[in-house]
Amino acid sequence: MGAFWRGLHSLEEFLAKAFLILSVLTVFAGGAGRFLGHPLDWAMDWATFCFAWAVFLGADLALKEDRHVAVEILLRLLPHPVQRYLRTLLWAIIALFLVVLAIYSIQASYQTRFRSFQGIPGFSYTWLTLSVTVGSGLMLLSVLRKLRQTVRGEEP
Repeated sequence: MGAFWRGLHSLEEFLAKAFLILSVLTVFAGGAGRFLGHPLDWAMDWATFCFAWAVFLGADLALKEDRHVAVEILLRLLPHPVQRYLRTLLWAIIALFLVVLAIYSIQASYQTRFRSFQGIPGFSYTWLTLSVTVGSGLMLLSVLRKLRQTVRGEEP
């Protein structure tokens, strides 16, 4: 893995952790404020924004580290060339799905450009929908790297 990919991985990991922590702290602050009689109108919107970014960045991290659920018991029973062919096919299908997801999320981001969060006036909902675009783009890069490794016969 080159310096660029290591740097991107470190940045993704930092941002995913930061967004998850911010989401948890925001929900806690919103609950505490409500309990004390001073609700934070923006808390749930901000927590939703942070959580969406944490989810999509975390999904790419899990993909890179092979931490997604995989049922390979049947695949391992097949001959190695067949395993390689099926892995190639599956990575290609996943890549196609991520391309479609990216296209639709770009459209959704454009359509929500004038919509703002209810509790955060002036903060465009597009920033939330961009998490899907960025996440699917990053996952597509990861899948293409794994696809290339599979085609070359390397262990992804």
